[in-house]
Amino acid sequence: MGELLDRLLSLTGVLEDWILQIGDAWWVHLVVYAFAALDGFFPTVPSESTIVSLSSLWSSSGRPSIILIGLAAWAGAFTGDNLGYLLGNKIGWERFRFLRGGKGRRAVEAAENGLRKRALVFLMTARYIPFGRTAVNLVAGAVHYPHRLFWPRSLLSTFVWAVYSCAIGAVAGAWFENNHLLAITVALVAAIVMALVVERIIAAVHRWLDRRAERRDAERRDAEADAEAGSAVETGTGVGTGSAVGAGSAVGTGPGADAEADAATTVHGEDSPA
Repeated sequence: MGELLDRLLSLTGVLEDWILQIGDAWWVHLVVYAFAALDGFFPTVPSESTIVSLSSLWSSSGRPSIILIGLAAWAGAFTGDNLGYLLGNKIGWERFRFLRGGKGRRAVEAAENGLRKRALVFLMTARYIPFGRTAVNLVAGAVHYPHRLFWPRSLLSTFVWAVYSCAIGAVAGAWFENNHLLAITVALVAAIVMALVVERIIAAVHRWLDRRAERRDAERRDAEADAEAGSAVETGTGVGTGSAVGAGSAVGTGPGADAEADAATTVHGEDSPA
């Protein structure tokens, strides 16, 4: 655990220095766009960390423009989602090694299940789950989920994600506006903590929705079974009644029945005294 923390702090330090160096560059928004787009099918790109850090820098120093950062993040994420969908549609998700085992494989299974049961909710929340955004984009294309439904939902979910990422950085930067480096550090740590919390909440919500769906399916199956049983009982009753009526009609009508009645009358007439 200590080694993981040291590595995380080391990477954070590298990212902080890099953000401070490029914060004033005119092309910084292109970097945000490119990172957000690549993250749609290559999850190791630090797109959210870059957005959070630059938003924190804006809040503490006024540069770069957080509006342009947010727009670049939104456009890049939307582009990345649709590129991931296209890749999944053309070559499938199996070509990507990081999705064939561990968290990647679990993300694929969750994406397949989520798209089948509640596509809108899953497309809105998958990007907050590790490997979730990459998995859902590739799987949606691989299973031929309709693109006419995919792109507007992607447009909405990427907007929410961009606003969320910028907000975390802006709030952290406002707390430490006199120390840009500390503001970026706090923003990155806050983003990691929030990601863990949001991931747990989303997982809990999906489990609750799964249980509710299972209960509804069970109730529906029970209702269908009861309806079939009632229909069978009504059919059986109708057949029994019709048979009894038919038997009675066969005994009491027809030429044979009339002949028997005449014979009985004759016999009784002969036996009667004159």
